[in-house]
Amino acid sequence: MFPISNIKVAIIAGYEATSQQICDQLTALWGAYITFIPMAAGRYEESMAQDVDLILVSSHIIFTRSSPAVINKRTEVQIIGRTLSKAGWEKIKNLPDGNYMVVNDERDSAVETISLIYELGLRNVNLLPCYPDVPELPKAAIAITPGERSYVPSHIEHVIDLGERVVDISTMVEMLTRFHLLNHETTLILNEYAKNIVSRSQGLQATMQGLIHTKNLFEETLNMVQDGVVTYDERGKITFLNKVAEEILALPFSRVANRDIRLVLREMRIDTSFLDKDLQNQLITIRSQNILVNNMKILSRGNVAEGVITFKIAKEVEELELKLRTQLRTNGHTARFHFSDIVTNSPLMKRLVSRAQRMAPNDLGVLILGENGTGKELFAHSLHNASLRANFPFVAVNCSALPESLLETELFGYEDGAFTGAKKGGKPGLFEQAHRGTIFLDEIGDISPHLQTRLLRVVQQKEIIKVGGTKVLPVDVRVIAATNRNLVTMMKEEKFREDLYYRLKVLQIEVPPLRERKEDIPYLVQHFLKKKKVLAELPEPIMAAITQYQWPGNIRELENTIEYLSIMNEGDLQIEDLPFSIGDSINQAASTSEKTAPLIETNDSSGQKLVPADYAALDVERLLLELILEAKIKGLHTGRKNLIKLARERGILLTESLIRKQVDLLREKGLVNVQIGRAGCQLTTRGYAYIKNQEQED
Repeated sequence: MFPISNIKVAIIAGYEATSQQICDQLTALWGAYITFIPMAAGRYEESMAQDVDLILVSSHIIFTRSSPAVINKRTEVQIIGRTLSKAGWEKIKNLPDGNYMVVNDERDSAVETISLIYELGLRNVNLLPCYPDVPELPKAAIAITPGERSYVPSHIEHVIDLGERVVDISTMVEMLTRFHLLNHETTLILNEYAKNIVSRSQGLQATMQGLIHTKNLFEETLNMVQDGVVTYDERGKITFLNKVAEEILALPFSRVANRDIRLVLREMRIDTSFLDKDLQNQLITIRSQNILVNNMKILSRGNVAEGVITFKIAKEVEELELKLRTQLRTNGHTARFHFSDIVTNSPLMKRLVSRAQRMAPNDLGVLILGENGTGKELFAHSLHNASLRANFPFVAVNCSALPESLLETELFGYEDGAFTGAKKGGKPGLFEQAHRGTIFLDEIGDISPHLQTRLLRVVQQKEIIKVGGTKVLPVDVRVIAATNRNLVTMMKEEKFREDLYYRLKVLQIEVPPLRERKEDIPYLVQHFLKKKKVLAELPEPIMAAITQYQWPGNIRELENTIEYLSIMNEGDLQIEDLPFSIGDSINQAASTSEKTAPLIETNDSSGQKLVPADYAALDVERLLLELILEAKIKGLHTGRKNLIKLARERGILLTESLIRKQVDLLREKGLVNVQIGRAGCQLTTRGYAYIKNQEQED
């Protein structure tokens, strides 16, 4: 970076007064950073090129006139873009059609002013140049002049003075960029200046603002990374060093800005042959340190190849890899299950697994809902192992198992001395440990409002701040959350943040309870028996009782029950050997069944007696097939609502969930085809044959 006090810029214009006027404009804005020297074109001397860092020329015409003294010198030259103030433009932008003379101190200046006015958009008028000694005065009643009223012919009564032309913002951005002065402070000055001028081309000002912001963001981002970064242009001139590179090279950017990269490295006795090609992780020595260097070319600015060098301290890379491997091995941050581990014969679950497999490859967050024991964590492990992050950490944390203060430090880590008893040197949090992998937040509905706010920042911004710290750390983590709570109700009660909820549920999985997929129970029983290696199968009465039970604890309760039976087994298992809660439930159900001989009756709104459909599966299948056939004969859709209505006419109460499950079974057996939309389902040839056979047996 150029030392501010030593930057000198020469301003060359046709007349010394014009040069001074431009100089005054720029000094008012940038005098704290740059010294501006006014100079008329005829008085510029070649020797002055040795004393200035940049030459600003007021126009292309002046540049051509001054070329013998300006061109072919080491000092760089920049043409000044000039425009009008907004106040001046307001005076002429709505002029009616007609002839107008444009008055300046010389012909070339008048022509430039005319070109500028046309460029800014006033094209419906005829502008005629007027200047001292003009061969013939233009025939116009109104004169327009950029602050040159003294040159207006005396017979002109109506004069529109636009005020002095001002330097365009594009010129300033180019000049500041050249001297590496484009920063937050100078950007504020540019923003204020831009409010009072008219951009020479539509959208230019907005584009410049975007470029300034992008440049600042680029430099701030590179200063956050752990590697040293050096950039250089197509001529080999250094354009940027981040803070880590300054430390590795022991050189501040201000000392090497715009210097040749090869010359700088050779002065440090560093072999520069790596600059001749793209390479990765070549080991070199810088200041007695082993450094891994990468060099690559990037095409920009019309296919011109610019260069980027990155430095990594080899020792730090080795230590980091060792630390990560040890940490992952110690903490067990790996996913153990895959989708193939999900034991199911339920069509509902098979569709759910298929949906989850489609969700796995992308990086969007997933919210898993379901009761305790349904297998939410199994889905979380499987999603990670089927994702592109499978080779990176899978960190699982139960949010309800820790108090708020401890959970916060576990998730976000803490800085050295953050609280009494804090580990010296601080501690990385689980989000850091899950970097590039997945974090599974189980029981997310139990976290406090304070932690919900902190978690929202991670999900939205992909960054964290440690407890007791101020530094923002970027993290690349996929978030999978799970809960058995109703988050929608919690939002209505203002117990869970709405914005966090919608950030977490980009993708959603709802795992059904075991009582809604009882066809899975025999498969799960066989799976757990095989896992325990005690029994080949359960006696039929116990299997029937287990199938009938509602399983409030879901698969976890079923697994515990099988383990209990394997322990209690003495070769002759009875119903009485079932765990206390299951046995009581079975006995109570049997007792109730005897008293109601055999089904409970309820009344609908009309007083008609309705019998809940609690038949064996085969009876319900036959009933549904008959109802579907009846609906077809009556010309009705065979959707669930019509089937329920026809069943009620027979005095039988059916629920939508029961119909949905039984229709899935009928479809698997090939007895019905399910249609899209409200059309419902249709009997197949096998379905018609099934009904006919049943009628013959009756």
